[in-house]
Amino acid sequence: MNTLSRSIDGVPRYFAPYVNDCFQNAYGAIAAHFGLKPELILADYLSFMYDQDTGYIGLNYLHKPSRSFEFSEEQLNTSLEYVYFPAVTHYSRRDRNEVQKLPDNKIKISLYIEDNPQIAHERLIELINLGIPVITVVDMYHMSYHSAYHNAHGAHAVVVTGYNLEEGYVEIFDKYGLSKSDFDGRMSIEEFICSRNSDNDQGSYKKPIRNMWMEVSKNECFTPDYASCKNIIVESLSRMKGEKDILGFKCGLPALESFIKDLVYKRDTMPDDDLFYLLRYYNTAFKIVSRSRTRFMVFLKEISAMVDDIEEICDCFNNSSAKWEIASNLALRLALTKNKNVMSNICRQLELIKETESRAVEKLLKLSFKREA
Repeated sequence: MNTLSRSIDGVPRYFAPYVNDCFQNAYGAIAAHFGLKPELILADYLSFMYDQDTGYIGLNYLHKPSRSFEFSEEQLNTSLEYVYFPAVTHYSRRDRNEVQKLPDNKIKISLYIEDNPQIAHERLIELINLGIPVITVVDMYHMSYHSAYHNAHGAHAVVVTGYNLEEGYVEIFDKYGLSKSDFDGRMSIEEFICSRNSDNDQGSYKKPIRNMWMEVSKNECFTPDYASCKNIIVESLSRMKGEKDILGFKCGLPALESFIKDLVYKRDTMPDDDLFYLLRYYNTAFKIVSRSRTRFMVFLKEISAMVDDIEEICDCFNNSSAKWEIASNLALRLALTKNKNVMSNICRQLELIKETESRAVEKLLKLSFKREA
């Protein structure tokens, strides 16, 4: 094998507008490369989270600023039925015996950080030589193809499929259209290492990239099965009914009801600047929730052979997704115009969402599963 260059062919340039973020978009590309359906592998549990102390919301984890990528095993494994994440590990301190272990019924995604950029780059070359495409985290500020180049910092996931040491480049693709990404080509190794080693300065704080990357692996016998598909629905119902907390926060329809009540209270009591700042956050956060409802609808359609009468349920989630999008647009409108009357329209949309999603939960409870094939 020519160790000065290697290129992996046939890695799908995956993108779907309802994926959660650039990381899951990259996971989808690798899942498709494995011959698996991202519609199943990326199916996360239906939920809604709310932190009354901060006002942050989320799905199966809160969408909030973080200063580190060092997440625990518990934090990483709240969402995906078919994926197991070990805790984020410093590559040089990894337990080599643990690295080799693969669960039979899940894909394993190992997240590594490494403060020595040379060690991180050597591992990338090693994986490419093994025919394994690599998901790496970069700072968009250093990615010359992106609109954020030398304009704004931000962590972003891309897929590396090749390299050429003589000519000094890596082959990457970045198809996460929600961040206006559409790149498939070469980048100099020097610039690429710089983007991976960035401090990722957010102004008020830094969130260093630390050369982070993801190694995706699975057992040869792994395949999405009936029991796991069914459990996505069972677990989603438990969360939406508010029967369990996730990471210490209330979930589901009870959390949504509390959120609506608190939003009305904040409209009347919160200082204007704080309120308008929070509404800008909700503009983005509501879009994330909207996409999750579409993802769940796509998942249900994917398993339609296993269940009966999903059309009405899918209509509910399609309706809910559209209303979350409306609420997102209203939140931005309020933040820009500073017209508090718009808040009543936001709360009205959220009430309609609660009604729609309550109907969806009732129908999911009555869902009829066919026998396993």
